[in-house]
Amino acid sequence: MKSILKLSLAAILLGLSATSLLRADDQSAPPPPPPPPAPGETPPHPHMMNVQQRLQMMSDQLNLTDDQKAKLLPILQADADQRLAVHNDDSLSGDERHEKMREIGKATSKQMREVLTPDQWEKFKELRAAHASPPPPNSLPMGGSAPSADGPPPPSN
Repeated sequence: MKSILKLSLAAILLGLSATSLLRADDQSAPPPPPPPPAPGETPPHPHMMNVQQRLQMMSDQLNLTDDQKAKLLPILQADADQRLAVHNDDSLSGDERHEKMREIGKATSKQMREVLTPDQWEKFKELRAAHASPPPPNSLPMGGSAPSADGPPPPSN
């Protein structure tokens, strides 16, 4: 009777160990990239995509040549790497983080402008403006009221 109990216990432990090992293997594999948006569907914000997805979206929207794609790939990768480093830098305040992100964006835009044609650059600016996030709903000026659409904003004290 004791040997059956020991064998049962060993089998249970072996099963649990195997399950744990399988889960560990599953967690190490990166998740598959999200599918491209369906026609008529809004694509995700560019900063929520990986570098290859951003390049593909830009290629589709701007009709990039193979030469342009080859030049833009390292620019986009550097942008993503720098933004991730700033995002993970806990020593920065919110304002410092925002300013560094702005600087990275300006540098990336300057490099991209050198690769794109004037027409592509204009279209890129239009697309970027369309993806710009609106301010948060509770981001009113210090006075607590939104400026009137009829006149100038209220004077600040």
